[in-house]
Amino acid sequence: MDNTVIPYLRKRFDIKHQVIQYKVLRACGLGESAIGLQIKDLMKEGQNPSVGTLASIGDIRIRITAKADNPEEASNLIQKMEKEIRNRLGILIYGVDNETLHGNVAQELERLNLTLSVVETFTGGIISQKLASTVSNSFVQGVVLPSETSQRQFLNLSFKEFNSLGKDSKWFTDSLAQKARNEFKTDLGLAMFGKIMEKQGKGEYRIETYYSLSTSTGIENQEYSMGGEIWMVRERASIIALALIRKYLLKVAPSA
Repeated sequence: MDNTVIPYLRKRFDIKHQVIQYKVLRACGLGESAIGLQIKDLMKEGQNPSVGTLASIGDIRIRITAKADNPEEASNLIQKMEKEIRNRLGILIYGVDNETLHGNVAQELERLNLTLSVVETFTGGIISQKLASTVSNSFVQGVVLPSETSQRQFLNLSFKEFNSLGKDSKWFTDSLAQKARNEFKTDLGLAMFGKIMEKQGKGEYRIETYYSLSTSTGIENQEYSMGGEIWMVRERASIIALALIRKYLLKVAPSA
């Protein structure tokens, strides 16, 4: 690194003895192209600091890179650009550098002294796995219900009652969320339900996904139609579910 890579980079980009610093802002709630439109003018080639985006499934990283004669100057350049980006994207930005959405959610739950339980039918435990990795006491319980049998038993319904409830996917997801909140005695109950609607191609499907968050004042809902391979849709669905919790927590958080 010291003898080969850094000297090469200094020569290649004509940075001589300047320092290079960068910071990554992490965002969710919009796709890469939509976020790119809002900061398009900041991403022009040749600008210092430079701004670029990198998308992963459900998560957008905005990288700010500054070149300067010293670390303080580089840091100031990054701070000014970060402030401008935050002004434009607002609450879409949930963290910086290596922070994660599930880590952000767990931190906010702890700050607000709220507990959460989760029921997943389609995501197979991905949401619970992410939350459990934070080792936060705010995440109390996660349940995976992949089959109609397990879903019916969890809701304690007869076959007739279950079939009637299942005709309305939104209502069904609401019921799962309310049951989770009541059953596990948590402040919030999240349910994620999904069903395959049609096969679109080799290994790809169109899937309707539903999200419900049961709270002390009612239920927050979202629904999305997504296409792609099952593993990809599951990952995207887990991010959407976590973003729903974050959106609610931002709404109920007391003003600073």
